Amino acid sequence: MIADLAERLTTTTGNALTVVAVSGAGGIGKTTLALHVAHAVRGAFADGQLYASLRGAGAAPLRPEDVLADFLRALGLSDREIPSGIPARTARLRSALSGRRVLIVLDDAMDTSQVAPLIPGAATCAVLVTSRSWLGDLPGAHQERLDLFRREEALELLARVAGAERVAVQPAEAVKLVESCGLLPLAVRIVAARLAARPGMSVEVLASRLIDERRRLAELKIGRDAVESSFALGYEPLGADHARAFRLLALMDGPDLSVAAAAAVLDVSQAEAEDLCESLVDLSLLQSRGPGRYRYHDLVRLYARGLAERVDSAKERTAASDRLLDHYLEGIRGVCRVSLPGFVHQAGHQAPELTFADGPAARAWMRAEQANVSAALEQAGRSGTRALAEEVPLLTEVTGLSDLDDRIILGAVLMALGLGALRVRGRDEAISSLSAALTIAEVQQSPRLAATTHGLLAMTLGDAGFVDEARAHVTQGLRLAYEINDPQGIGVNFLGAAAAAFRSGDMEETIDCLLRSAQAYREGGLPLRAAWAAHRLMDAYRALGRHEEAVKVGEEALPLYQVMNDPLLAGCILSRLGQAWSDLGDPERALRYWKEADVILGPYDVPEGRAVRRRLSGS
Repeated sequence: MIADLAERLTTTTGNALTVVAVSGAGGIGKTTLALHVAHAVRGAFADGQLYASLRGAGAAPLRPEDVLADFLRALGLSDREIPSGIPARTARLRSALSGRRVLIVLDDAMDTSQVAPLIPGAATCAVLVTSRSWLGDLPGAHQERLDLFRREEALELLARVAGAERVAVQPAEAVKLVESCGLLPLAVRIVAARLAARPGMSVEVLASRLIDERRRLAELKIGRDAVESSFALGYEPLGADHARAFRLLALMDGPDLSVAAAAAVLDVSQAEAEDLCESLVDLSLLQSRGPGRYRYHDLVRLYARGLAERVDSAKERTAASDRLLDHYLEGIRGVCRVSLPGFVHQAGHQAPELTFADGPAARAWMRAEQANVSAALEQAGRSGTRALAEEVPLLTEVTGLSDLDDRIILGAVLMALGLGALRVRGRDEAISSLSAALTIAEVQQSPRLAATTHGLLAMTLGDAGFVDEARAHVTQGLRLAYEINDPQGIGVNFLGAAAAAFRSGDMEETIDCLLRSAQAYREGGLPLRAAWAAHRLMDAYRALGRHEEAVKVGEEALPLYQVMNDPLLAGCILSRLGQAWSDLGDPERALRYWKEADVILGPYDVPEGRAVRRRLSGS
């Protein structure tokens, strides 16, 4: 970047003054960059350079009139020759620089109002500005945002300051050290300097001291340099609302926050939350991950959390976390309303209702929020302040888990999300959620959760054509389910086995697996779930040309789906009954079933509904 900025500052473009503004978080290296660039271009500015540290990130930024006076003195004017007032001093500066080739470096600017009076009018000059704030309203300025080190750059600085041999001896520990610094240049420079001052300290020892997040910021200081002090300069000028947002949003463990989630944490409208977050982004205290999504740098989050613990009461911190959890739980309910109608009741929740127009919208939410939902549930579980198993409505019925408790609540929620994704044809989202649920089941040693999750993964993978992977899950799932005599686990794993057999073209094996699934559910006292095999059984019979048997299965299953209040599966059965009667040469009866299916499936954006509409339109 030094070479690029140097070229831009030394390339004249007609009569236009060159102004370059570099923004970035505290500790990112803006001042160091500015000094390197100024040194690199000194030969191009024959009349010298003017430098001012504007102290914009501090509590007492320099006044533009005082900086103007200093510049005029540097240009040879006596105090008697320096006029009073900003307009007169600005005009005098521009007059003094007319025809001269001078670089002006304005380091650590507060905002455009502080910088604008210091800009000369001569095209022969150039200006380099650094600021924590994004100076987008600085007229004619080329904007650059300084980013974190790449890992290689951080290791290079560490080796250059602390000694290449010490880093080479413990390369893995060196990587841990710079990553604990969040690749923040100031933090890396501090640990490098600490190592250089302590020849007997190994890289591993210092890296181990940074593992504890509660002490990490305290370790990141040497002499007058401290990461925490750099962050404080950005925080202290904030108004009350922005300071509160900065502190409370950092309490959350997820990788990022949406505007809706931030609004829940702060208990404000989404418009207010977005304004607060965008302002913090402009001040380089928060990072934008994309439209409407935000995250903290790891060290900034630690600093903000420390502030929250000192400034905000335990009651307020708990309330903020609870509001976020309620927001995510409402998202789970919204997914269930789309994908599992009949299972989730509608009323009685504190958080605003989160609704999704269709399956793709629900899948998009799951994809964006799965890691955040997991983090919020884990955080709530650690706090022990809420009985989570009671807060996801009818989760036992959704997952089929009869021994649900807070120990495996996260796995159960992820399983429910995976099942929801399956119902709205979100294969990738289903695999992601179910795989995460399986990991939790294994860590928590819950064979019931693991057995059911293996079966759902087998169904997902089998339907997608990954037959070998599906059968591997069935093998493990059935072993666990038989060991604990779990009819739910046995039934769902035979459904997974049937999906794999169907995709491999073995219809007889498919039928056998489906009949064994239904038998396991019936013998286990779960007769309604035996109907879950019906639409797959109809597909297998139709593939073999056994259309009468397909009709019989559908007619027997339809009342069960109606009792279960499951319109999605009822619609699928009606669609297949229509196709079976069409295969049998009875188009009038087929049309009747397709019309009934269209009425039920119309509100849902699922492939079965679209296929029915195509048949009804004759296309």
